Amino acid sequence: MIVNVEFFDENPLENVITSLNYKVDKTIFFGYSQILKERMECTRKFLKEICGVQTVEYCVVDEVNLPEILECIATKIQNELAQGNQVFFDLTGGEGLLLVVFGILSKEFQASMHLYDIPSNQIFEYGYEGSALLSKTAELDPIRLDLDGFVSLYGGVINYRMKKDYKNTWSQEDIEDIENMWKLSRKYSAKWVHYSSLLRKFAPDSQLKVCAEEKQLIQEMNKNKQTGRLDCFNQFLKDCEKLGFLKSVLLERGVCQFSYKSTVIQNYFWDGGSILEMYAFVQMSKEDFDDCRVGVHVDWDGTIHHGKGADVLNEVDIMAIRNNIPTLVSCKIGNVDQMALYELETVASRFGGKYAKKVLAVAKKAAQAHLLRAEEMGIEIRLTK
Repeated sequence: MIVNVEFFDENPLENVITSLNYKVDKTIFFGYSQILKERMECTRKFLKEICGVQTVEYCVVDEVNLPEILECIATKIQNELAQGNQVFFDLTGGEGLLLVVFGILSKEFQASMHLYDIPSNQIFEYGYEGSALLSKTAELDPIRLDLDGFVSLYGGVINYRMKKDYKNTWSQEDIEDIENMWKLSRKYSAKWVHYSSLLRKFAPDSQLKVCAEEKQLIQEMNKNKQTGRLDCFNQFLKDCEKLGFLKSVLLERGVCQFSYKSTVIQNYFWDGGSILEMYAFVQMSKEDFDDCRVGVHVDWDGTIHHGKGADVLNEVDIMAIRNNIPTLVSCKIGNVDQMALYELETVASRFGGKYAKKVLAVAKKAAQAHLLRAEEMGIEIRLTK
């Protein structure tokens, strides 16, 4: 039996990285009481169900008493060796006294040590003459997580009930519509969100047809001077018709009429910021991610409740994963503010921690102060063109 002995770290990925790459029969964690209490059941479930580890054990050790820590771990190792098991020390994520203890006992028992550089997914091994290395003993069986598996490692779950329908359709025509609408939104960049707000004022009928009196349009536009003149809005509608987003546009005799191509297109218009989100997603989907999704609602505690406000949720505009490293993208079509940075940092800290890649996709150049703050927070601000 192959036994992996390791620290129980605050970052869940460090606790499972060896089992995501090699077939391990048993994992024994040594850690401090509070950290174990918070995460051990979630980690046990992940290792058994996703990594196929047969047995997972946890041992609480003192935080400062070196002789006590040495005795506790040494006794456990002796028991494993007495049963004929092969023991390997995993240093990934280790620190403090536990790291010292592992080094001492590794030499005493002539058992090799290893650690993973998670960003590069490389294993580094340290053995003794005659000692076996994990890479030469265990079967290499890499597991590349999808987003559901990754979120579950952090104790969460993806709530599919919250997914917006118009973010689920992906034909070639949908992709072309998104790319063309993005170009349209850049042509009317100064007015895009204001036109979006204006269009929401006029609900279509069951056939997606809108009929509004010109005086109604003018009244609504007067409430928001950013929408500009009526003739500019009329030109916008005609451009939408040329691209096929609107049909049967009629602007005469004091009446404005048109029909939306589909409910999906209607939703893109009504949710002004969604086109940046969808366009950025289309571009990311062309990369070699193991999984990439748009509009991901992550429930923090892993249990979806039915009562209103019972769940702690975050919507991640775009979430992707490659080689078990997540990328979280927040999209901002308007001006960047500090809140956008902090919201992204909060969810990335919870789901991915120091290994998460954080991207703020923007349609406008961010102020220098926000660029500097983003750099401090490890957030890449990506101007979408």
